[in-house]
Amino acid sequence: MSYVQLVTDDLQWVASYWEDLVESRMPGTPRPWRHQTLTLDQRTERDRLAWQERLERNSIAPGEHPAPLDLGVLDTMYDVLVRADDLAAAVAAHTALQPPAPPRLGDTDARPYLQFAAKHLTDDLATYAAPIARTMVVQMAHALALTFDGQRLDVECPWCRGVTPDTPAGGARTWRVRELPGNLIAIVCENVCEPPSKDIGTWWKGCPVWPLSEWDWLAKRVERAERSVKISA
Repeated sequence: MSYVQLVTDDLQWVASYWEDLVESRMPGTPRPWRHQTLTLDQRTERDRLAWQERLERNSIAPGEHPAPLDLGVLDTMYDVLVRADDLAAAVAAHTALQPPAPPRLGDTDARPYLQFAAKHLTDDLATYAAPIARTMVVQMAHALALTFDGQRLDVECPWCRGVTPDTPAGGARTWRVRELPGNLIAIVCENVCEPPSKDIGTWWKGCPVWPLSEWDWLAKRVERAERSVKISA
């Protein structure tokens, strides 16, 4: 995979999750694909804190007003929009193309700028664009709770199982979310498995790795494997 393609994948991933980010402005919005494994003590403490907060936020508690919007998410939206607009302008200047119109007051959609940059990014501009794209990926992933360094996923690795579309077998929960060097957010399989090269994003310490931009594909691959197991059962 070319360097340009890696940067383009990051930009397209950010664009694909933009609607989720916008929706998450409302407090309490579920974040996609986060399953944190808690110990019994952690669950007990979480429930205690939730009950305590509920008591403190009753109808007679003075000065308790939930924020109408999540300010952290709004900050992330603004940062991503500014970075995307700046990157689109740089790509336009480099390629002599007409960029999308700058965002006006009240505009909250970064996708036109992300998509323009992804479509017209050139080899000689990829090195400049890469850290900008990676920063936006990290910002959005944290805002949507898509990352939890060290989090074990409650998912069976299809390749540890030995699952193929024809031969389902076995089972192993061996995936963790990791923040790898270079701010690379990825799922790492910590078992000794060797998926086909076409199914691997990269390798880290001898383990197969799937960067954040490949998680949508990876989820579909897991679903395929699970359907295969159910059919054969």
